[in-house]
Amino acid sequence: MKKLFSLALILCMLFSVAACNDSSSISKKDMKRPSSTSLEYIDHSAYTDGETHPDFDTAKWYRNDLTEVPLPDPYVFEVDGTYYIYGTTDRTGSACFDCWTTTDFNEYSLLKNVYLVPDECWSKKSGLFAPEMLYYEGEYWLYFSVESKENDRRYIHVVKSDSPTGPFEQVKQENFFGEMVDGMKSPIFRHNDSIGLGVLDQHVFVDDDGSMYMYYSVYATGDSQYIVGFEMYDPITPNWDTYKILVRPGELTPDTKNTKILAWEAYQDFEVAEGPFMLKSPNGKYYLTYSVNHYPDRYYTVCYAVSDSPLGDYTKPYTPEQRKNGETWTNLLFGFAGGMKHSTTHTQWNGFMSGTAHHCFFKSGDQWMIGYHAHRNRDNSDSGRMFGMDYLFFDEQGVPYCEGPTYSIQPLPEAISGYKNIALNATVKAVNVTNPERINDNYIVEHYNLVQNEDKEVTLGAGESYIELVFDKEYNIGGISIYNSAWYEKMLDEISFINFFNDNVIFNLGFCMPYINEDQSFIFPSSAFTAEFNEFKATRVVIGFNTTSGAQLNEIKILGR
Repeated sequence: MKKLFSLALILCMLFSVAACNDSSSISKKDMKRPSSTSLEYIDHSAYTDGETHPDFDTAKWYRNDLTEVPLPDPYVFEVDGTYYIYGTTDRTGSACFDCWTTTDFNEYSLLKNVYLVPDECWSKKSGLFAPEMLYYEGEYWLYFSVESKENDRRYIHVVKSDSPTGPFEQVKQENFFGEMVDGMKSPIFRHNDSIGLGVLDQHVFVDDDGSMYMYYSVYATGDSQYIVGFEMYDPITPNWDTYKILVRPGELTPDTKNTKILAWEAYQDFEVAEGPFMLKSPNGKYYLTYSVNHYPDRYYTVCYAVSDSPLGDYTKPYTPEQRKNGETWTNLLFGFAGGMKHSTTHTQWNGFMSGTAHHCFFKSGDQWMIGYHAHRNRDNSDSGRMFGMDYLFFDEQGVPYCEGPTYSIQPLPEAISGYKNIALNATVKAVNVTNPERINDNYIVEHYNLVQNEDKEVTLGAGESYIELVFDKEYNIGGISIYNSAWYEKMLDEISFINFFNDNVIFNLGFCMPYINEDQSFIFPSSAFTAEFNEFKATRVVIGFNTTSGAQLNEIKILGR
C-alpha cells in the first residue's frame, strides 16, 4: 500500500509539473532555433561608448532621459491630444509659471511666462510653487501657492483664463454665497491665518457626482508637514466646516504623532507629507497619494492612503500580519524602496533615479500615467529636477500600482503610438519554466528587497527553456520589450531567439549593460531587452532561452495593432 501511495503521489507531482509547463503544447519543431532571418531590427543593447543611448523610433517609444523639461512639481493637463505641463519654474527662480507642451513626450515646446504676478497684487513676485490646472464650466483655473507681501506667509491662490496657456487674470467675481472676491487684493484661500502656518502643494479633485474637494500640505512649525482636505462649493468657495487633517508622515492615522510605525515615510528629521493627489479607483475607493521624505532626498517617494470617501478617514495598508512578516513600504506607489541614507541599498541605485516624487496622474486615451520630477543628476539633487513619466494601473481589487521609475526605453501609450501591448491577451505556453503566467500579468517587480515581491517573476530552468505567446488574432507587430529580473543574481544576459515565424526572427538579443551597476551587483529596475523593426504580421511568437543555471524574467510587452 505504501508503494502504491508513493507511486500515486509521484505521478500526481509529475502531472502537476507537466501541467505547469505544458511541454506538449509547444511543438518540437517550433522549439528548434531558426537558422536564418530576413528581419531587419534594432537591438537596443547596442551602445557605442556606454554613455550615449542608441536612437529609437519616437513614434513608438519614449525614455526618461531627464534632459528635456526642467520643471519641478509637474502637472500634466491634456486638451485634444496636446499635453500641457505646468510646474515650479526653475528658469526664473520660481518668479513666474512656464508651460511645456508635447504631443508625443519626445519633442517639447516651451511657452514662457504664462503667468506673472501683477505689480499691484497682494503676493510676492517670486516663490510661485506647484501650479495645477482645473477646467470647469468653460474656464481654466490655475491653482498655486505663493507668499504674501504683508506677512511672508504662504497661501493658496487661483487665477483663471479662457485658454490653458493664458493670459491668466486675477479672480474678481461673486463666490457661491454672493460675496465679492478680489484676487488682486487677497489670496482666495486664506484659512491658514487661523493656524498661523504656511501651506503649499494644493490639488483640486472633482468627483463623479460633481462634488469638488481641495487637498494641500500644511507646513507646520517644528519638524513636520501633514495633508489636509475640505469640500468646495465651486472653484473659489471653500467649505471650511469640512476641513480635516487626513495624513501624517510615518503614522497609520492622523491622530497619532511621533510613533514612526511607517518608518519608510519619515527618514528625515523633518518629516514630510506634501504634493497630495486624489486618485479614484475603479473599485470606488479613494486613494490619497502624497510625497514623503524631502525633495533633495533620494527617497523622495510617492505613498498612499485609502478611504471610502474623499475626506476619509484614511488608512494606510500595514496589517499586523504584514508587520510580522517583515514587510515594509506596504503603501509605496512610486519611487524606490530602501534603507537609510548612505546604506548599501542607497548606493546601489547610483546612476539610476533619484528623488522621483511630487507627482500627478493623467490619462493618455484610456491609459493612466504618472508624471513626476526626478533629480537631473541621477545620484543626487545638485543639478535640479526634471520631468519624467511612467505607467499606472489598477489590480483586480482596484488597488493602484505603477511601473517605474524607468530609465530604459518604454512603449508609448496607445493613444499616441497606435500600438497596444498585445501580450496581455495572449495565451501562454511554456517549457522548463516556472510561473509562466507571470510573463503577461501586467506586473513588473522592481523592488528586489521587499518581502511582498518574492515569487512574482517567471523562472527559467537551467538549460533550454521556451515561452510561446499565441495572440487573440493576427496583428501588425512593431516592437518587443522583455523585462529582466529585479534580482541581479537572477538576471538574464541574452535571449537566444525570438521567432515570429515567416522568417521574422531576432537572434541573440542582448541586455543593455549600462542598466547594471556592476560595482554594487545591482540591476536597474524596469529595464528591458528591446528590439524594434518595421511592421510585419504575426499570430504568435516563440522565445528561446539557454542558460547555465537558470534565470528570471518580469514581463513581455509586444507592440501590435
